[in-house]
Amino acid sequence: MKLETIDWPLEGFVEAVRRSYGSETSAHAFRTLYLWKAEMELSLLCRPEFYAVRFGMRGENSWFFPYGEEEAVRAFLRERMEQTDGPCRLYYAQAKEIEKLEAWFPGRFDIRRAPEDDEYLYDRREQLELKGKPFRRQRHDLHRVQERYSPLVASIGPENINQCHQVLSAWKTRAHSYGQSGLMDVEAGETMLQNFSQLGIIGILVTVEGSPAAVAAGYPLTDSVFDLCVCQQITQDPEISTFARHALLQALEEEFQEINGEEDLGIEGLRSLKEGLRPSRKIELYTCIQQL
Repeated sequence: MKLETIDWPLEGFVEAVRRSYGSETSAHAFRTLYLWKAEMELSLLCRPEFYAVRFGMRGENSWFFPYGEEEAVRAFLRERMEQTDGPCRLYYAQAKEIEKLEAWFPGRFDIRRAPEDDEYLYDRREQLELKGKPFRRQRHDLHRVQERYSPLVASIGPENINQCHQVLSAWKTRAHSYGQSGLMDVEAGETMLQNFSQLGIIGILVTVEGSPAAVAAGYPLTDSVFDLCVCQQITQDPEISTFARHALLQALEEEFQEINGEEDLGIEGLRSLKEGLRPSRKIELYTCIQQL
């Protein structure tokens, strides 16, 4: 079995398979894999009309649920179940994939909900208009930031990329909590900035009184869904990142109808924040562990 490094020559292949076989999760997208490959110890197994992501941080026989032609997926799972390096573990599986897994290998996997991996989807128009009582807090926060700070917004580009690095560097020095998945968003943001053009990142920098204050950025996940992968601020004031998020949504092209806010990692504060932003739906995800 030949595993490959997640790098640019594989982007076209991975994205073609992902879109052809209907994955709407951020977790399986090439850009997400590229950003998190170091921290999560990710590598790729590529076969015709098929790819699987090895999740090295969780063990030798741990994988994201694979994508591709159905028989290729089934053959791969059978192969991994026959290995002697521990039970096959599958992460980031959707309900439709659980149905296939149970049909192919009935009773062979312990299937568990993984709410810490659920991805939050937001209606972009709703998030921009912020109408009604459910969005009263967000309207208040935006108004407060504009009155208190008079922030300026600029698209991220070569002329301000160093200021963006300042935001992320300052954010990293603050205390952070690990989620159930054992991840910290430490390297992904820096990787994003270092490969900004090549990743096709769309983002904004917020400055206050000439100093960098917050960064919000992401990339197209599908033709109509935008993945918001970074939203961080220097100060302890969370309202600044709320403002940055809203400013980015305003800057996007009209075709983006939904915003994928990614997962909450099981961090209670992050979960409360993402729930408080009023998602229109969630992509529920599962973990599957082979029973030996």
